[in-house]
Order: sequence, then C-alpha cells, then structure tokens
Amino acid sequence: MSKRVTRALRRLVSHSLVTASLSFAAVQGAAADERGARASVDFAPTSSVLVLIPGSEAAQALSARRPAGVDPAGKPEAELLRECANDESQRPLAARGFLWSVLTQGWRVLFHPLAVSVHEELQKYAAVSDATASGDYYRGGDPSPAAPLNNRISCLRFTRFVGADAAPEGVALDFVASVRLDAPRDAIRLRPLRLFISRGGAKSVNGHYSVAISVRADAVWRDELSGHHDQVFEETIASESVDLNTGSFLKYYPTEAASGLRVPIVPMSFGADRNRDFGRAEFGVRVAEVGTAPATLKLLADILPDPDEKMAQLVVAAAVAGVHLQ
Repeated sequence: MSKRVTRALRRLVSHSLVTASLSFAAVQGAAADERGARASVDFAPTSSVLVLIPGSEAAQALSARRPAGVDPAGKPEAELLRECANDESQRPLAARGFLWSVLTQGWRVLFHPLAVSVHEELQKYAAVSDATASGDYYRGGDPSPAAPLNNRISCLRFTRFVGADAAPEGVALDFVASVRLDAPRDAIRLRPLRLFISRGGAKSVNGHYSVAISVRADAVWRDELSGHHDQVFEETIASESVDLNTGSFLKYYPTEAASGLRVPIVPMSFGADRNRDFGRAEFGVRVAEVGTAPATLKLLADILPDPDEKMAQLVVAAAVAGVHLQ
C-alpha cells in the first residue's frame, strides 16, 4: 500500500473517531439528563505512596489517612490490624526516612502509542500507578547465626490519591498486604488484606473497572566473594472486577495461615550484623486499572492493530478480572 493511501486511511480513521466520540458524548449527555447521572470527571494528576509497616507501628500507620468507607471499629479492620501488628506492642511512628520513602509517579500508559488517534484515545481507559519504599526487613537483636529470623516489616500499604496532595479525603485507592514470614521461617507469606477504591484512575463509560495489583521486592546482598542485586519476587496477588456506580468498593481478604502465596525470603548478606535491623530490601506495589472503553473505539482498534504491541502481565490479569462484569 502506498504512503499516500496509508495517510488517507489514517485521516479517515481519525475523522471517524472524532465523529464517533462526539456522537457517543451526545448520547451520554442525553441519557444523563434523563436519569440524573453523574457529570463527567476530569482525571487530574495523581500521586501514590507506599508505606512499609513494622509490626510495632501498625496501629498508627493504618489509622493515618484512613479511607472514608472503612469502619475502624469493625471486625474486619480489627483482624487486619492484628495481622499487621504481628503480636507486637505498639509504639509511636519512628521518624525514619525509609518509612515515608515515596516514589510519586504520574499515570503511565499501557499501550505503545500508534500513529492513529484511535489508539491515543484508547489509552485513556487504562492506567498504572506505582510506588516503592525501602527498609530493613529483619529485626535485629540476637547476634547468633543460629537464631531464628524475625520479620520487622509485617505489612505494606499502598495509597493512591485523587490529586497531588495527600489529603485524607482524597484517598482514591488504598491497598494493604501482609509480608510476614511463614511459620517455618523459610519463605514470606504474601497475602492481600484490604482493598478500597472510591475513584478509578482511568476513564470508563459505565463505571466498571478491572483492577490487578502486584507486589515485588528487590534486594542487594553479598556472599563471601561478591555482591549481588536481584529481584526477590514479583507476584500479582489481587485482581478484582469493580463497579463504582453503586459507591465505593471495599473488600477484606482471608487472614488464615494457609492463605496467600509463599515467596522467597529477603537474602541476607554474609557476616551481617544481627545486633541491629538487617536485610535491606526495596518493596514496590503496582496497580493496573482498566475501564470499559466505548465499543466504537474497540472496533477501530481491531481494524488497526499494532503487531509490536505487548500487554504486560499485570494488565492481562486486570482484563481477566473484568470478564465477570461483561
């Protein structure tokens, strides 16, 4: 096909997209007037925060900026606190840099931009938020190499805010996961504990979203001869179909000992000083949100496929979760 014909087709597709979008917006507006639907929402820049929660500071970390839909006196919240507290007495939050280590990122598109406006528009219906934080995973105090390992970090809390300011009323998504050592102390038991969503991070024509969440850990350690840097684990631990038309979404997950996934422990450096906290690791949480796109966009995307486009594993998990809403 000649370049002239290709350009003509792309202009035609672009024009069709604009026409279809305007027509769809008109239909949406008319329907909204009839049934009193909510007005359209602008997706302003957002920020994300990941907090590492030591067991002794669980109560304070979980109560800060608590989502509006969470009942602090409810039984599910009490079980969540018990899991993150790790049977430790509580103390005020320590002013350590790692606890509030924040990686703030804007939304990242999931699809490689193509030379046609249909794919650029489609990008608005999928988004990923990501944040990391670093800390010493193991609790020190017993210098004996034969002493059993004890995790110092018991939970992770990922929060996405509506705007750039981390205000309590602006919590759009809040996720808590347990990263405690398994009973035999030879693995980390990775399990989701609570997921709250009040506002999607991408567009959706019907308020339905497919959400998938992954947790990862990277570490630097040394043996007798050399140093190492590698990923310890990365797992998708939650995927949900969410309908925000009826209000906020709140779900608590099982806390039984056998629930969740067993993943490798954080490596320890040779000759590490076990009198103090050790086992430095960087934890990260990534959330993919895929909203329902207009049928016209989907059709045009099928007409103009990108043979080089590869969808990330996390996005696939989110899409699978959304099948139940179709």
